[in-house]
Amino acid sequence: MDEKFIVGVDIGGTWVRVAICTADLNEKNIKKRITATLKENEYSISKTVCEILSELLSENDIKQDQILGIGIATAGPLNIIKGEVFNNANLGFRVIPLKKPIKEIFPEIPMYFINDGIAGVLGVHFFEAEDNEKDNLVYISMSTGIGGGVICNGHLLLGKEGNAAEIGHALVEPKSIAKCNCGAYGCWEAYSSGTGVRNRALDALNEGELNAELLMQIVDNAKSHITAKEVFQAAQNGDQLSKKIIDDCVFYTKVGIGLVNSYYDCTSIYFGGAMMKDNQQIIPPLIEQFEKDPIRFTVNHPPKIKLTEYKDEIGLRGALALVKYKIENHKIIS
Repeated sequence: MDEKFIVGVDIGGTWVRVAICTADLNEKNIKKRITATLKENEYSISKTVCEILSELLSENDIKQDQILGIGIATAGPLNIIKGEVFNNANLGFRVIPLKKPIKEIFPEIPMYFINDGIAGVLGVHFFEAEDNEKDNLVYISMSTGIGGGVICNGHLLLGKEGNAAEIGHALVEPKSIAKCNCGAYGCWEAYSSGTGVRNRALDALNEGELNAELLMQIVDNAKSHITAKEVFQAAQNGDQLSKKIIDDCVFYTKVGIGLVNSYYDCTSIYFGGAMMKDNQQIIPPLIEQFEKDPIRFTVNHPPKIKLTEYKDEIGLRGALALVKYKIENHKIIS
C-alpha cells in the first residue's frame, strides 16, 4: 500500500513556505521549501504554491492520490470556506483567491484553510507545548505583520470566517497618527511589526527631532535600505531614534499581551515570526514586566511568555497539524 502524506503551506507577506511529511508528522520526514512571496497579481501566490508543491511531489516520487490533505495557512483576514483572503494588508492585493486556482491543479486533494496566526498555535500545540499549557494557549507572530492564535478551554477559536484572533489590529493607541497597512490608525501592528518598525523609523527621520547618525551609517545614508533589522541593530548600538522606535515596539507589545491575557486568560504565550531574530531586545523585557508588574497591563494572572523553538516556521507546522487534526477529528477543532 502506498504511504500517505500531508502537505502544509504557509503564506506570509515576505515568504511562502511549503512542506510535505508522512502522515504521522515525524520531524525527520518533513521536507520543505521556501521562496519569496510574489505580488505581481492576485494569482501569483496560488501559482507559486502549485509550482513548489509539484516540484516536491516529483522530487520525492509522491503521487497526488497519496496526499491526505493540504493545509493552507495564510495572512488574513481570510474566509476559510471560500479559501479567499480579503482586506489584506501585506500580500499586495486586498482580495486573493487561493482555493479555486489551487484546486484546478490538485482537484482531488482535500484542502483546509486557516489564518496563519491560528495555524501557529496549532503548530505549538502539536510540536512543543507542555501538557499543562495545551488547553489555554496563545501564539503571537511578530513578522511583516502581527497575528495570533488562541486555544481556550481546549478549543481552537476560529470565529465566523476564521479570523477570531486578528490581534495585530487591536487598537493600542487611540489618538495615534501611525497608520497601519490595513488603513486604520493606532493598530498594534503599526508599532510592533517589522513593517511598523520600518515605517515609524522613516517617519521619525522625516520629522528630524531625534539623532539617527548610527542608523544612517548602517544603511550608508540610504533611507530606502532601512528595514526593522537595521533599526534593531542601531538601537542596540545606542542610536537615539532607533532606540525610541524599539522601546515603543516593546511597550505596545506589552499592551497587546495585556489585552490578549485579559480576554483569554491563557496559561502561556509563545512568540514566533521573523522579528524573533532580534528576540533578545523584545522577549526579556516582556518577561520581566509580566513577572514583576503584570497588573499595569492585565487584570488576570499573567501567562508564561516563551519563544517557539521553530521561530518563523511554526505556521508551516501548524498547517501540517491542521490536516492531521482534521483527519483524526481531534477534539481541539471539533
